[in-house]
Amino acid sequence: MLVDVERKLIKMKVVYYGVAQSGKTTNLEKLSEMEGLNLLKLDTKGEKTLVFDFANRRVKVDDLTLSFALYTIPGQDIYKDVRLTVLRGVDALVFVVDSQRERLKENIDFYKLLKADLLRIGKSLEEVSLVFQYNKRDLSNSLSYEELEKSINIDRYPSLCASAIRGEGVLETFKAIEDQLTSKVRRMLL
Repeated sequence: MLVDVERKLIKMKVVYYGVAQSGKTTNLEKLSEMEGLNLLKLDTKGEKTLVFDFANRRVKVDDLTLSFALYTIPGQDIYKDVRLTVLRGVDALVFVVDSQRERLKENIDFYKLLKADLLRIGKSLEEVSLVFQYNKRDLSNSLSYEELEKSINIDRYPSLCASAIRGEGVLETFKAIEDQLTSKVRRMLL
């Protein structure tokens, strides 16, 4: 979190984290479309995120402006150094889960990896805001909400269901993170 007292501006970093092709980029695409944000994408030839995707959203809170820098991380293991670089300075995370049954173990392992990645950059889950998004709920092979909660959300963070490709749950997920960060700012100011 960066605070510019003179400009009454607080900058925060939100990272969409999850397995490859879980819908991180689709979330930012739909959010940008719905909110009129400019989205910068750095893709490979196969339309997988190479470095990261980036958008910025500003919100007025009382006489302050909160600026949310929104990033995605590449989910492929060969980009682990890029993933760590993008995570540096993170204030909040959206853990995008691919709800398909055959991706369960991969999602569980990636949640463990998130905890390890945070430790590598000198942070822990307790220091950042976190929301789970169970994406791809529109697919017939998706696990139930209850199964996902029991298997992945073992630390009991807020969670929402989504179909990012349809734009369902995208705004609600961001709003959940925005609310957590806004509350944190208000607590700091009191």
